[in-house]
Amino acid sequence: MTQFFINFSTVFVQVLVLFIFIGCGFVGAKKKFITAEGSKVMSDVILFFVTPCLIINSLNIEFDKAKFKGLIICLVSFMAIQIIAAILSSLLFRGDDKKTVRILRFATVFSNVGYMGIPLQKALLGDEGVFYGSVCVAAFNIFVWTYGVVCQGGGLKKMSARSLVLNPGIIAVTIGIVLFVFSLKLPLPLASSIEGMAALNTPLAMMVIGFNLAGSNIISALKDKKVYIISILRLIIIPVTAMLGLYLCGIRGNILISLVVAASAPAAAVTTVFSVKYENNTELSVNIVAFSTLISIITMSAVVALSQMIS
Repeated sequence: MTQFFINFSTVFVQVLVLFIFIGCGFVGAKKKFITAEGSKVMSDVILFFVTPCLIINSLNIEFDKAKFKGLIICLVSFMAIQIIAAILSSLLFRGDDKKTVRILRFATVFSNVGYMGIPLQKALLGDEGVFYGSVCVAAFNIFVWTYGVVCQGGGLKKMSARSLVLNPGIIAVTIGIVLFVFSLKLPLPLASSIEGMAALNTPLAMMVIGFNLAGSNIISALKDKKVYIISILRLIIIPVTAMLGLYLCGIRGNILISLVVAASAPAAAVTTVFSVKYENNTELSVNIVAFSTLISIITMSAVVALSQMIS
């Protein structure tokens, strides 16, 4: 138990650092330093420049058989976690209010692997954490542009192969894997530029989350029992079940911790983006993302600390 509290305090400090950045974004929104247009620009910079650079930078290393095996294990494992979560959410959430059911299912399945996951993986595990975190981002992108679109859009016709293949995350992972498998080294000026851009991920991503929190109605979220149900599923039941399943499958060490970090992150911000796009229950999506993000400072610290103990 003592070791758990030591691990908890270590993880809590790292998560708290993220929340300080979130606080900066929150204050910036309240004081009008950051506008809606500014937040959108930051989101686009993260999506099209920072996250791809982060992924490429993490995979721009010498080929290693053990790491390649870990990459495959990580990809398959995180896809399995998402598929099981999708099945669970389909069984749990049914009803005539399709616009609400779609949000409940989507928020259960998709965690904030890029914005919350990778910064924590970087803080706890260094470059190796980002390496495995990038694989989780790839799995996330594959699943969100297939199942995610069908889930929120209501049909297979909405799914676009072009969106799946040409989104920045998948392109960056493809480039990174080529660099890794063939042990290719980028020219120093380009590598340094990519590394510098990658360093922007944590502060910018957290500030965007803070901006979005500033615009949410936490009081409304606290009154909605659906928000609590999804938060318990997303932040506790799914990551703890995933952790135990991975452990029983023999997965240990940094791979296990990285997967648990990704699985224990709060509801993905794209929940609201897709909700707006497909005209679902946007208010509920905002409440779920905001509330799960706020309480994740405790739940992520606890769940990840537990994964460190058993790894």
